[in-house]
Amino acid sequence: MSLKRILQMLAAFFMGQGVTIVSQLLIPPFFLHRYALGLEVYGEWIALSAAVTYLNTLNYGIQTYATNQTTICYNRGDKEEAQHIQASAMLLLLSIIGIVSLAGLSIFAMPIGSWLHLHHVSTRDASLTLYLLLLQILLNMILSITANSFMVVGKAHRGSYWSQAQRLISIFALAACIWFRASFPILALAQLLSIVLFTVCVVVDIAWHAPMLLPRLRNASWGTAVRMLKPSGHFGLLSLSSFLVWQGPVLLMQRTLGPASVAVFSLARVVFAMGRQALAVISFSIGQEITHLVGQRNWPQLKRLYDLSERVVLVLIPLFSVGIMLLSPFLFTVWLHKRGLYDPSLCFAMALISAVMGIKEHKYQFQSSSNEHERLSKFTLVTYALMLVAAAFLLHPFGLMGFLLVWLAAEAAQLVYILHLNVALFAGAEQISMAPVIRLIGLLAVSFGIAAWPAFHSAQWPLNRVVAVAVLVTLATTIAAYFVFGLHEVRAVLQARFRRRFLPST
Repeated sequence: MSLKRILQMLAAFFMGQGVTIVSQLLIPPFFLHRYALGLEVYGEWIALSAAVTYLNTLNYGIQTYATNQTTICYNRGDKEEAQHIQASAMLLLLSIIGIVSLAGLSIFAMPIGSWLHLHHVSTRDASLTLYLLLLQILLNMILSITANSFMVVGKAHRGSYWSQAQRLISIFALAACIWFRASFPILALAQLLSIVLFTVCVVVDIAWHAPMLLPRLRNASWGTAVRMLKPSGHFGLLSLSSFLVWQGPVLLMQRTLGPASVAVFSLARVVFAMGRQALAVISFSIGQEITHLVGQRNWPQLKRLYDLSERVVLVLIPLFSVGIMLLSPFLFTVWLHKRGLYDPSLCFAMALISAVMGIKEHKYQFQSSSNEHERLSKFTLVTYALMLVAAAFLLHPFGLMGFLLVWLAAEAAQLVYILHLNVALFAGAEQISMAPVIRLIGLLAVSFGIAAWPAFHSAQWPLNRVVAVAVLVTLATTIAAYFVFGLHEVRAVLQARFRRRFLPST
C-alpha cells in the first residue's frame, strides 16, 4: 500500500472537487441573473443536457474496465497483454464514436422541443444543441481513456490533472458565453472545443513522457474487443444507473412539474453534492491503490486499506450531511441571493440521501476498482429503474418529496447489497466487520434528531444565528464521530509514515 500514491490522488481529486465547486458557484447564478426568466432557462438547459448524458454509459464501461484490467496485467508483469487490452479498447471506442456520431444525425428529425416541453429555445436550436452535446460526450471518450492510462504506471494523478484542467477551461468558457447571453448551441460548442484542445495536449504529454502508454492499433484485435463488451457492459450498466438517478428524474420532472421545479430540485441537489463530492474524494483517491493491490493479490494490505479509509469516511459523513443541511439557508442566500428557495423538508430529505450515498460510494469503490462489479451493476440498474417507475406515480400527487422518499429507499437497498458484496470480495482471505456502519447509523439517528428542530425553524433566522447553530451542532457531531470510529489510530499510522519519510534515521 503506497501512501504517496494515495496522497497524490487525494490532491488530484481535491483539485477536481475545486473545479466542481467553481462550476456550481458560477453556472447556476449566471443563468439565473443573465437571462430573462433565468430559473426556467436554467431548467431547460439542465433538461437538454440530461437528454444525452446516458451516452456516457458507452465511455464509462469500456474505459473503466480496460484501464483496470490493463493496470492489473501490467502489475502482474504481463506487459504485452496490457498493451493488447489497451489497444483493443481504443479500437472499440473509435468504432462506437463513428457509428453513434452518424446515427446521432437523426436528432435533427426529432421534435425535441415538444418532447421536452421547451419554451425558451426553438426546436432547431434544441436539436443542434443536443447533437453538439452528443459529440462532446463521444470525443470525451478519447480524452478519458488516454488521460486515465497514467494509472497503469502508478501516475493516475497526472491524467486527473489534465482532465480537471479541461473541465475548468470548459466551465470558464461556458460562463463567459452565459454572461453574453449566448444561445444554447454556442454554449454546447464552447464545451466541445475545450475537449478537442485538451485531447491533443494529453496525447502530446504521453508521447513525450510515457510513450509506452500510447495505444497502438496494430496491437489490437477484434476478438479481444468483442470479448471486452460483456465486462465493460456491466460498467456501462453502472453508468446507465447513474443516468437513471441523476438525469432520469430531471426529465420526469420536466414533463410532470415543469422547468421551475427542475431548477429548484437541481439547485438543492447541487448544494448537497458539493459536500458529498468533497467526501467522495477520499473514496476515489484509493481506487488506483485498490487496483494495484488486487493485481498483486495482497489481501492483508487491501483489508488494511479498507479499514483505515472506512474510518475517515464515516467520521466525515455527518459533517457533510447534517452540517450542510443546517447551513442551507445561508448557502442559498450567499450563493444565489434567493433565500426563498430554501425548503426545509426538501433539504432534510436530501441530507439523509447524501449520508446514505456517502457510505455507499466508499464501499462501491472496492467493487469497481477490482473489476468485481457484475452483480452490483444489475442490482443498481433494477433498483433505480423501480425508483423511476414509483416516482412517475408519486410526483404528481406529492411533488418533489414523492421522488425523494423513493430515492432514499433505493439508496438504502443498494447500500445493504454492496456491504454484502464487500464481504464476498474478501471471502477466504480476510474478514470485514459491519460494526462501523451500524455505529454510524446510530450516530446519524442522534445527529438528525438534534438537527431537525433548527433545520425546520431556521428559514427566518438571521444568517449569523444559522451559521452559529450549524457550526456548533456539526462540531459536536464530528468530535463524537472521531472517538466512535477510533480515528486516532489512523492519525497514528499517518504520523508514523511521515516520521519514517521525513525524519533522519538514527
